[in-house]
Amino acid sequence: MGKRLLYLVLGIVLVSCGTKVSKNPESLIKEVELHSAKIDSDKALGTDITEGALTDAEGFKDIGKFKSTVVFNKETSELLKITNVETTDKTITEKYYFKNNKLSYFDSSSGNSNSKKLYLNNGKVVSSQNISPEEQKLFIAKARRFQQEFNETH
Repeated sequence: MGKRLLYLVLGIVLVSCGTKVSKNPESLIKEVELHSAKIDSDKALGTDITEGALTDAEGFKDIGKFKSTVVFNKETSELLKITNVETTDKTITEKYYFKNNKLSYFDSSSGNSNSKKLYLNNGKVVSSQNISPEEQKLFIAKARRFQQEFNETH
């Protein structure tokens, strides 16, 4: 009986104190891509569109225009996606995807340049492509502003 109890305690300690299994970045990226594709294909989601002028830093001169499309769950009012298109001398398209009220994926494209991608899991960056750490902070902050705006109106 003593040996069995010792093995049982040892087994419990090993299982509870053993290394935690975490998902690798590739599987997290795949999850994010599947979630984003699901949002893009769901025709039952609600959308709001806002359009307006982009102005210079002082707010006086029009320098272009923007169109922002917000996609959300109509029943729960959960924000799922924001597509922001800014047109000046070039067109920039930014897509922000959200999961559980946190940014999960960001994609920005502009003309012929390589698209910038950012994959996140629970608010932490998992992977990025063609995006500097400074740009990551900028786009994450922009996503928070968009999210805050949405929460104030829904």
